[in-house]
Amino acid sequence: MSDQPEVIHQPGEATPQEVHNALTGTGLHDREWADDQWHALLTNLVASGMATWKDVAALTLGHLNPSQVGTSLASSEGFKRRYGKGNTMRIVMEWAYQQTGRCADCGSRLELQADHMKGREQFEDPLDADFIENMTLRCRRCNVVRRPSHEFGGLTYLTAEAALMWILLVVRPRTFRDYVRMCRLYGMTMADIRMMEAWAMAHWLAKANPPAFGIEDDAATFYDLLLWPDNAITRVDSGRPVPGDAKQVAAHVRGDAVLGALAVGGDGRFRWYEQPLSFMPFSTYDLGNKEPQALAISYTPPDRKARTPQKLNPLPPRGMDLRAYAIRTATQRLTAVTGTGLTRDLPTSSPNGKILPFSLGTGKVDLTCIETGQQQQPETPSLFTDIENG
Repeated sequence: MSDQPEVIHQPGEATPQEVHNALTGTGLHDREWADDQWHALLTNLVASGMATWKDVAALTLGHLNPSQVGTSLASSEGFKRRYGKGNTMRIVMEWAYQQTGRCADCGSRLELQADHMKGREQFEDPLDADFIENMTLRCRRCNVVRRPSHEFGGLTYLTAEAALMWILLVVRPRTFRDYVRMCRLYGMTMADIRMMEAWAMAHWLAKANPPAFGIEDDAATFYDLLLWPDNAITRVDSGRPVPGDAKQVAAHVRGDAVLGALAVGGDGRFRWYEQPLSFMPFSTYDLGNKEPQALAISYTPPDRKARTPQKLNPLPPRGMDLRAYAIRTATQRLTAVTGTGLTRDLPTSSPNGKILPFSLGTGKVDLTCIETGQQQQPETPSLFTDIENG
């Protein structure tokens, strides 16, 4: 969208190749972490200057304070209607003092909130849910994950607020697009703007002295492209060893190139996709039990009104019948040539793809680059040293 800020590498920012990641073996889901990993994370945050032990202690003390546990109930219209304005606070505080001071679900003492055992949505009149015997203490995380809008509630440990920073500082996405993909795999359903706001930390740390984060400089970097058994295509650092179940299909490709992929969908129709390399996911992260190409996804948000959940879709050509692929520069276009000699011009496309109004048959298809001469390309090294058409 035109009103969204740039989320690419900015001048003066460090790149991932220049910043060492002290945390390894992280995986993507925090629920699998042991205590020693959380301790190492906290120690690393303090050692790197992200926080001080005084900061950590002050935040912990603040979250131990059960602020507004009583006033949140006493100010409720349902409680005032049931108990009367003059009696509500006394009844609520008597209830609060009788509690254990721990979350009913996970046992935490942090960020405790008064929560309904039987939710308001289960009552014809939601205010009828407000009676003291229906209340318990839950931490903010356990309170939030019970809401119908949080379909992945309980699958992860952190709240979205904390997980946005955990993914950023622990898994360390190299691009904003990969950051969003990781958040979606983690289970987040909020709008992308929340991730844009959190990504500001990446820019701040990439400009620090010394830098504590690296943001990919796509246009100034070269990559190898890998094709996976499910036809996902990802990028890695140039010269990186190729995993046993992947195939290198291009080497030393400059980051401002465009990948074109011709694939056939389940309906038998040809679809044409073009992805700038800056859009393509990396397969260099430690994602735990997820496959290296797991970030080759697109996202469909949940529809609250229609009660349909979010959907993670394979990023084409993943999961499709891949017929051909090639790479072009900004000054080129691609044409398709069938085994019978039929030539078809391919339109400019996008990662969402275009359905072609013609068929290219069932035989071999080659893709050919043609210079358009529409843009002046600056003096640069060769865009790629090796390309293999599918």
